[in-house]
Amino acid sequence: RLRIIDFLIDNLVYDYSLVEIAKGAGVAYTTLIDIFPDLIKKEIVKETRQVGKSKMYKLNRENPAVEVMLAVDMKISELGIKKMLKISA
Repeated sequence: RLRIIDFLIDNLVYDYSLVEIAKGAGVAYTTLIDIFPDLIKKEIVKETRQVGKSKMYKLNRENPAVEVMLAVDMKISELGIKKMLKISA
């Protein structure tokens, strides 16, 4: 789940098909198919549109839990950058 959510956090602007999410997150498609219904049920991801037969998904920014995940991700990134700058100096 973490790799799937991390991929979607890193790519907030776009929506993706299940095949693209699996590939981008580095998880097997069958694993994604097992996990994804729970992410939809918990409203962590939402369907945005349909392109041909493929449904497209992205993080549900209307869910407060997703906003917390984004804030934590941003904080971790900030700490990593500060640490890198300290090491370089």
